[in-house]
Amino acid sequence: MKKPTAISRRIESCINYENAQNHESALINFFPALDKTAKKRRHREGVGSRIKKFIADQEEIITAVSTGNIFKDIQINGINFPEAIYKFGRTSISHEGELDDRLNFNDNGILTIGDVWNLPSSYITGLCVSVIVAPENSNEFIERPLEITLFGKKFGINKLWGAEDTVKQLISDAFQQPDLFSNGHQ
Repeated sequence: MKKPTAISRRIESCINYENAQNHESALINFFPALDKTAKKRRHREGVGSRIKKFIADQEEIITAVSTGNIFKDIQINGINFPEAIYKFGRTSISHEGELDDRLNFNDNGILTIGDVWNLPSSYITGLCVSVIVAPENSNEFIERPLEITLFGKKFGINKLWGAEDTVKQLISDAFQQPDLFSNGHQ
């Protein structure tokens, strides 16, 4: 019988930790799934480059899911969103075992960016969704039935693996912009 891969297992653990509001443990599980997915997309690139490019590719999905708005290419103090997640999140957790003080996730829905990237915890959900829906992950699955609500519609996680086009259409419909992901957008 087929078993879930490391990507699926790490995403499921990330969701479980995030549901318990344990953001750091959620991210400890998330980052290997992100790296493995980014490696599928850009297997010839180094880890930092491929992760930052994957996040940049998925930034519209991440921000739409996490905030209900789309932010792309924001740069504060010379740091953009992919760089902040990679440098202050993934690298810090991998090398120091904890988030850098310049990246924080809160449960109050507050978004402030400056010397510290203080993001609502819904950004972790957005990051997870970006990995789940990546076309490279279309053969992934989890054994436990988990659901997520995106823009008022409930989806089983297993229905979303690799379903990037479905989620982009959902976002386009929610924003009432049918061409949102064309003309230079992802």
